[in-house]
Amino acid sequence: MKLLMKIQKEIKTNHGVALKKTMLTFSVLFMIGLAIQAQNVYVVDNNQGSGAQYTNAQTAIDSAAVGDIIYLQPSPNNYGNINMTKALNIYGIGHIPELNSGQVATVGSIFFRSGDASGSKISGLNISNIYLDNTAFNNHNVVIRNNRIGYIAGNSTTSRANNVIISGNYIRNPNFNAIDPYNSQNWIISNNLIEQPNTAATWSTLSRFNSSVLFNNNIVLTRQNGNAGNSIQLFNNCSGTQITNNIFLFTGTDVENMNLGSNSALNFQNNLTYSYNSTLDNLSGTNNIDDTDPQFVNFNQNASLNTTSNDYHIQTGSPAEDAGTDGNDLGVFNGTFPFSLRGYPTELPYLTDFVIYNNILSAGTQLNINIKASANINN
Repeated sequence: MKLLMKIQKEIKTNHGVALKKTMLTFSVLFMIGLAIQAQNVYVVDNNQGSGAQYTNAQTAIDSAAVGDIIYLQPSPNNYGNINMTKALNIYGIGHIPELNSGQVATVGSIFFRSGDASGSKISGLNISNIYLDNTAFNNHNVVIRNNRIGYIAGNSTTSRANNVIISGNYIRNPNFNAIDPYNSQNWIISNNLIEQPNTAATWSTLSRFNSSVLFNNNIVLTRQNGNAGNSIQLFNNCSGTQITNNIFLFTGTDVENMNLGSNSALNFQNNLTYSYNSTLDNLSGTNNIDDTDPQFVNFNQNASLNTTSNDYHIQTGSPAEDAGTDGNDLGVFNGTFPFSLRGYPTELPYLTDFVIYNNILSAGTQLNINIKASANINN
């Protein structure tokens, strides 16, 4: 569904004003997407001269009540670290937006250490790290969706950070262990792009997955080169995890398998593997498709996974077509999941076109804007 609007806003100034698109885009998005919500909405914008309610993200978070929405405007300035003290919904525009000169809302680390923030939702942001590792407060049922993230850490206990959903994200850690649930229970890690850019054979990406973790419908790319035994370590210290409907891609040299690491009883079912520069061994498990090109609509294995020219839909006739345990395609578009390569939050409409017809105004004249947006999934 497409949403086409023309908005006229009267600007009263003492002098003519040249308006910037960036200053208007998100205020309009805010009105379209959030005005109908029952929660309070806090707009945070640390651009110079923004005039927003808040310029500091943590101040807005501390001021908000449980269930409120924090909306971080795109900015060249990092919003810094965030301490979650209560259940909140924190949104950005996405991590590769079409407009706003590609600017995004970037934060440092998000810490779930200062209170019970169970039920929080984080979406549309560029995030360095997320830590769900506090042992004094519960932080269950957190949804982490449609972000760019470096690292996600779980909890050392089995009762503090459970039922976490990690979906639709681009996860890339230039070091090791991009996702580590530790002892957290019932994590669902699905429909993500996960990339290991390092070439070291022992730099694992997926760590300490337990038997309650579901890992499905992801596309994982690793650039690791094989060791002397032609092996790499993609999973490490994992046990009993159900691993289904994923596509594993290998661009390194001398890679025959991913058997390194202290793993046990991993259940690989209906996955596809493919190496661009080596010949892979068969994957253990059932109904796996071994060392076979998934035949994406468009894909450059030498570019980053989140390159916008990539199209991870499966071509007709591909071995990955309808090959999942549910009869749907393998990978991020499995079933009806609304995967967004640009990381647009499904709760908000997003702009696809923005035209200001008279960007130089005299006092008392009208601003004429034409906006085209795609509607959100929820509505």
